[in-house]
Amino acid sequence: MIGQCCVAGRAPNLLARRITKATASILPAALLLFLPKCPLCIAAWLTFATGVSFPAAGAAWLRGSIVLLWAAAVSPMIWPRMLGRAPAFLRRRH
Repeated sequence: MIGQCCVAGRAPNLLARRITKATASILPAALLLFLPKCPLCIAAWLTFATGVSFPAAGAAWLRGSIVLLWAAAVSPMIWPRMLGRAPAFLRRRH
């Protein structure tokens, strides 16, 4: 295999890049929005998906963990933007 095999490849599709960026920005919020709010609903979804009974107390703990993990994953992207120092991949290109 030659080291230059991908150098002369086509430029990435601009539309595909825009769709990917839009999906990446909408997906975390959509997942949090569709997360069931009551522990019994989460337990029912987990029971349906796995076929194994899941207690409501465990589902409440799981929902809280998912929300905390979501906040921990999204906050490094939001905080610099609020302070005006967005990382390079989040800056708009003109």
